[in-house]
Amino acid sequence: RDPPASRVGAVPRGARLEVTLRATKPLRSGRIGGRFANEPADVVLATLEAEQPVDTLTAVIDPLDADGTLTAAFTDTDGIATREPITLALVAVPDEPPQVAVRLADISTAVTPAATLPLSGTIADDHGLADATLALGRGEKAGPPTVVPLARVRRGEPLTELPADRPEVVPLEPLALAVGDRLTAVVTARDECPLAGGPNVGTGETWTLEVVSAEALQAMLEAREVLLRRRLEASIEDFVAARRGLDEPATADAAAPAAARLGEAPARTAGEAGEIAAAFRGIRGELVNNALLTPELQTRLIDQIATPLGAVATGPLADVATACRGAARGEVPPTEVAERADAALAALRAVLARMLELESFNEVVERLRGVIEAQERLRRDTLERQRQRDRELLE
Repeated sequence: RDPPASRVGAVPRGARLEVTLRATKPLRSGRIGGRFANEPADVVLATLEAEQPVDTLTAVIDPLDADGTLTAAFTDTDGIATREPITLALVAVPDEPPQVAVRLADISTAVTPAATLPLSGTIADDHGLADATLALGRGEKAGPPTVVPLARVRRGEPLTELPADRPEVVPLEPLALAVGDRLTAVVTARDECPLAGGPNVGTGETWTLEVVSAEALQAMLEAREVLLRRRLEASIEDFVAARRGLDEPATADAAAPAAARLGEAPARTAGEAGEIAAAFRGIRGELVNNALLTPELQTRLIDQIATPLGAVATGPLADVATACRGAARGEVPPTEVAERADAALAALRAVLARMLELESFNEVVERLRGVIEAQERLRRDTLERQRQRDRELLE
């Protein structure tokens, strides 16, 4: 670390510290001393008796174990000495625990018993990491948590990176979770600090997850799709209202400013479309992590919604924004802006129409689930009735 010059310096306890003082004119002699809380008397850290004039003097403290004050005095080549010693206060900052900045990738508040937990983010410590674990608990009645070591953490390394596209994956199936369980998960890391009081332990965010059936999780994700579809509808309505302004001007002189004002709307709509596309990719990721993704769902979520919607954001909507900037400079006629806006609206509505078709399909699937559940209840009731009749005959 190379902190800026200051009369008060905060330094991690146990660090090797090098302090360099530079004078404004050549020096003949000098001395840097120090008084530290863990030393009985002042200590001499560096002296200077130069045959040739120099302008710097460096002192090294290895390690810095306690707060202290450095004092420096110099004499220049003209024999003029500093009137008062230069002082520098040092604060030995206690070692901090490892920094755990890890999140669950494409996992919301519910998981199935067959899910996997993908961990992405960073784990860091300046003394190096000893290990890191994921603790999975099901409450006090279920006993102590299950501790899973994170395989990607290397002993002694100061930083472990878990990219979102290559996370650390922890399977939940070995825990034999049951629907209705409440699962807690937290990442803990331990450093290799050799100082008194070490090693230190740092913990990340604690996640609480409900264990649900595959059907329940699919229903939750389908409800999320409905909310995303409504967001897209609202964004399209906003864009239509802005596009309507191109039809209102009565003169060509008024049309150009209207085309320029439209420029904000495609940018907003493109941003919203990009976020919605990313949300559909998140739904796909959640299905993957819960072992529920099928080829049909992959096609529907990515090929028919996320990819086309992202293409509209970076294609037709971006073209509208470019045309609006050109209209503001008088380089693009308002009619061309209107044509590009209409093309973008047609592309957005095509994706929305596909969403509505798929939503109708989801409603049919939901009704089918209800029929299956009713049949299952009828089967259970029939079996129970048969057992009851058998008991009556035996009696």
